[in-house]
Amino acid sequence: MVTRTDFYLGTGPSATWLGSLQFACHPDNLLKDPHGRAVLTARQPTAYRTAVRDLLLMWAVKGLGAAHEPRNGWPWDWDTSHRNDWIITHYDGAAHMTAGGGYRWHRLDPDDPRPPLRCGPQDFARWLCDPGAPPTLRLPTFRPRPR
Repeated sequence: MVTRTDFYLGTGPSATWLGSLQFACHPDNLLKDPHGRAVLTARQPTAYRTAVRDLLLMWAVKGLGAAHEPRNGWPWDWDTSHRNDWIITHYDGAAHMTAGGGYRWHRLDPDDPRPPLRCGPQDFARWLCDPGAPPTLRLPTFRPRPR
């Protein structure tokens, strides 16, 4: 099964998209990789940004999956991260995460960054019909890449 994780700095529609991973990028897998762990344990925005950049580079080099950098454009055929499995951002001194269609950010403890057991949509059936419908978190909107 394909897993997709998008990385941001900040929250809301003005958050900065830093890149995306595709394949085997569940947060538990990120914790097993030193670059992924650096992303999830970063305390400073600059350290987080650097860790995401390194993770994107090494994910592809190690053959773990595809990595998508912003310089190559938004990689998905949809316009927000709401359809992706995991969304990770950094603000207030820590990484935060949610699942696509998530309704709130879950702070990860930099000393023990275990992902929450439940962090996705409250109403899964509704999410399947419209992934970006309220009460999901507000995220930036991108133009899907042309086919």
